[in-house]
Amino acid sequence: MARSANDKKGLLSEEALTKFRVELLVKGTIVIGSQTLFTQDELARINQLQAEIPEEEVRLGDAGDSHNVFVKRVRVDPPGRSPSNVDGAAPRQIIDLLERKERGFALKTILGASSDYVIRRCQLHRMPPGSFVGIHLDAESDPDFEYSVIVQLAQEFEGGEFVVYPSAYEQQVFRPPFGAVLVTTCRLRHEVKPVSAGERRSLVYFCSKRSGTNRRVIESSTSGHEAS
Repeated sequence: MARSANDKKGLLSEEALTKFRVELLVKGTIVIGSQTLFTQDELARINQLQAEIPEEEVRLGDAGDSHNVFVKRVRVDPPGRSPSNVDGAAPRQIIDLLERKERGFALKTILGASSDYVIRRCQLHRMPPGSFVGIHLDAESDPDFEYSVIVQLAQEFEGGEFVVYPSAYEQQVFRPPFGAVLVTTCRLRHEVKPVSAGERRSLVYFCSKRSGTNRRVIESSTSGHEAS
């Protein structure tokens, strides 16, 4: 596959990948600039495909955490089952786009993997005014979640900051611009603050080196809620 103009700017250079990798190791969360991992055409294609996927409102997370967000499922991993795409052509095409070779190579290197990462879950979030995602830990949904990759799909909104809590006394606040990608470890609690104006939209997918069944049902005696 030929490299795009953006690739020539250094995303796939050893220096750039090392920088992102070190920052992720130190901070637990990084932001990769707009049109670096995803081109404008790819963002437009995601927006086109998502229109074909049904939407549901989610108010309760897997660990009993409170949310108020609209979700479109692309790939799911219910407890005790292996990851699988939702029915329809659009989810499959979105996964194919996410797994394109050069993007996969860049992410694998940034995440420090010696083998390819698997997308265990993927979904789109729409957050009109008043929407929020409560404080939660991604690994409580699936113990094999290692990193989440969040692609920002909107720009005309206020509020909706992504806040990570590395400790009880520390917080990191992020507001990635349109087209930017936020990568964060699934081992830190985080939330999305309420949206006050406009509409926040994003695509979120969870990466792991393990492709088998979701072990949460085995490791926990509590029954899980719908993933959020």
